[in-house]
Amino acid sequence: MNKAKLFFIKEYNDEKMLIHSECVIEACVNMVKNTNLNKDIFIIAGWVHDMGKKEDKENHHEESIPFLHKFLEQNPEYKDLKEELEDCVLNHRSKGKPKTIYGLVFKAADKVALNNKRWFEFKKQG
Repeated sequence: MNKAKLFFIKEYNDEKMLIHSECVIEACVNMVKNTNLNKDIFIIAGWVHDMGKKEDKENHHEESIPFLHKFLEQNPEYKDLKEELEDCVLNHRSKGKPKTIYGLVFKAADKVALNNKRWFEFKKQG
């Protein structure tokens, strides 16, 4: 299991967000096949981007940044990815204005994930 998923489980561990995060990551990774884009950015952002909902649903994108910073403090090998990660987290909502290709892909993937078959199955259950 990767470090970002372990962090998510330790800090949040909500089944709905776990499934959504997996769907977002899957969408990102599929979109960037055959590119040189760093998949670690999408994996980390995927696990962290909605963690702020624990604090404030409306402003969760901003509230997720402290979780991202905590993850980066615990995993300094990813600190060089901070700018792209922040762009993904802060700008994944409909009104977001991504500044990097990573943010653009991530924003689209967050919406595509809502059409993932696994997400639909989960939503039907409850």
